Amino acid sequence: MSIMKYLDRVMENLQDLKWHDIEEIKQMNVPVNKLTEVLHFLEEQGLIIREDEKLMITPKGLKFLDLPR
Repeated sequence: MSIMKYLDRVMENLQDLKWHDIEEIKQMNVPVNKLTEVLHFLEEQGLIIREDEKLMITPKGLKFLDLPR
């Protein structure tokens, strides 16, 4: 599976604007090495915020999901 599919999967699961445990995200069948890469990228781009072991999508992340593909 391509890295973009993993990015989309994580973002779509965060779009409810609630905090999600990283353990919950790990249940999405994304390989651990890819998940680390994806989360780092999303955080670096300002699409998610991370506090301890919790993640939430940002307004910028929601706009990203609305972009045509």
